[in-house]
Amino acid sequence: MRIVILSLCIALSFSLAGCGKSHIGTPHAPSTRSKSQSAGTYTVWGKKYHKLASSNGFVQHGKASWYGKKFHGKKTANGERYNMYGMTAAHKNLPFGTMVRVTNKTNKRSIVVRVNDRGPFVKGRVIDLTYTAAKKLGMLGPGTAPVKIVAIGGPNHSVVASAKKNTSGTFYVQVGSFDDKFNAQTLRKRLVQSGRSCRLRQDLNRGIWKVQVGPYFTYGAAERARNSLDNKYSGAFIYAGR
Repeated sequence: MRIVILSLCIALSFSLAGCGKSHIGTPHAPSTRSKSQSAGTYTVWGKKYHKLASSNGFVQHGKASWYGKKFHGKKTANGERYNMYGMTAAHKNLPFGTMVRVTNKTNKRSIVVRVNDRGPFVKGRVIDLTYTAAKKLGMLGPGTAPVKIVAIGGPNHSVVASAKKNTSGTFYVQVGSFDDKFNAQTLRKRLVQSGRSCRLRQDLNRGIWKVQVGPYFTYGAAERARNSLDNKYSGAFIYAGR
């Protein structure tokens, strides 16, 4: 029954730009996820896709979409739980853990996200973003946007140019998000006591408190911090912004 529903959703997506009000991206195929983690190729609804061995030098132009509440909390292709308020993405080919800079060609806004899922599988779309990532790019209303994707680091990105590693800006490593401010303050206190600079940020729209370590003023510095934090705070990701 689930396969039938998902197939119907894909058929409708061309005319409705999604399945449900909150999901404007593409439904993913759970039955293919274990294969896509280890094999060089995987198949979704009869079509074969190739997983890249390395993200080094990867640049792509195409249409981005986003996926939200319907998939929130469900497992992604790499085994993590999908967090619609995080900064992650689904891509058909890039290795899991690849960090990509996504730029909205319409308004020139840019974000950095981590690939942890497979998709989108609707023709013409190249990347599926979280609700938060889409919001930062200004594409929630339209549902899709023309984008440029550039791989800037992450696993299997073996020969990263120093210019990319030292991309300047303001970066933080987000290690947690909480409904309860007290819990967020407790984690922040623990991190500060361990010698790390840390801040709390409130998502005023959702009432969620985010715990972010930093700031770091190059992407490379933020990536090193994320790597050191990821063992203890699984799912830590880099947030680009003030």
